Amino acid sequence: MSFATEQIERIETLLAENPGVKSVVVGNTTVTYEDLLKQYDYWKNIADREAGRRQGAKQINLLGF
Repeated sequence: MSFATEQIERIETLLAENPGVKSVVVGNTTVTYEDLLKQYDYWKNIADREAGRRQGAKQINLLGF
């Protein structure tokens, strides 16, 4: 299991255990719901790239140059 997958599971657990909560305290850090969603999207993209479900970079056609 990759670090990105572990982070996704951790964030999903936090979101599931705290529905409707505006902020969550993780260790000594307070995290808002919006921050958790941003982190989830970030780690989901990383995990998808590692699994080959998403391109690492956009492809640019330079044939005309």
